[in-house]
Amino acid sequence: MKGIPDMRKYILVGVDDSPEAQIALRWAVDAAAARELPVRVIRAYLNEISRWAMGAEGYVPPPMPLDKYQHELDAAVQYARDRLGYDGGSGWLANSDPANALLIEAENAEMVVVGTRSRNKMSAAVLGSVATAVSAKASCPVVVVRGERRTGPVVVGTDGSPDSEEAITFAFEEAARTGERLDVVYCWQPQAEDAASIDSTEELLRNWLAESLAPYRDKFPTVPVRASVAEGRAGTRLIKRSAKASLVVVGSRGRGGVTGLLLGSVSQSLLHHADSPVAIVRRSKES
Repeated sequence: MKGIPDMRKYILVGVDDSPEAQIALRWAVDAAAARELPVRVIRAYLNEISRWAMGAEGYVPPPMPLDKYQHELDAAVQYARDRLGYDGGSGWLANSDPANALLIEAENAEMVVVGTRSRNKMSAAVLGSVATAVSAKASCPVVVVRGERRTGPVVVGTDGSPDSEEAITFAFEEAARTGERLDVVYCWQPQAEDAASIDSTEELLRNWLAESLAPYRDKFPTVPVRASVAEGRAGTRLIKRSAKASLVVVGSRGRGGVTGLLLGSVSQSLLHHADSPVAIVRRSKES
């Protein structure tokens, strides 16, 4: 099923046999329906080889269960077509590392959706390598899904940089589609010890934030917006807000392409510890 019906953008999602992948698939199909886009499904299997021990000399691993992988892909594509129409689903059974396959297809994607395991004591410190690599290097927004889709505000962190401007635009668009409230949060850490100076700075920041959001409010008049200035580390504050959020959105200061796997500390913290899905929005090449 290589190739899609036309050259439209699509929502790209990676699947395997895990429950987390099925949650990501449902999230991707919902997102595609809201945007009137097709879904592109990738089922990569190169990493399956690592599940088998290569011990004694002459050991030959069992044959790859390609029929099983194809069945998983076909089922995922059919799920998309059942909800989006026949042209709404296509797929690729990729003999490739999953992250590499997703990054190849991400060049023509509107968004990439990947799943990751629920946050707990064992997984909080270790994020799946696929989610980490794709979030760090994809040229389009990446949504890392944890848990089923739920209601709640869309939360976006801003620091006034060009990176966060694109994140704000993405967050407004998501809130407009879902009908959820948008919470815009500017986090800062006071350097002065004088309480009066801190109060004065906070007032200036609140005024700046209100002014900076005015053009977005004009463009998205139906989106209810709550803007706030929060004292403390951005990662910590946004993780706390993720407990009741439907989505947390942040910009990426990471390096894309082949220059390295590096995400900013805020996005890294969210990917490892947030309770909600997290969208990492990289600046477009045109900006």
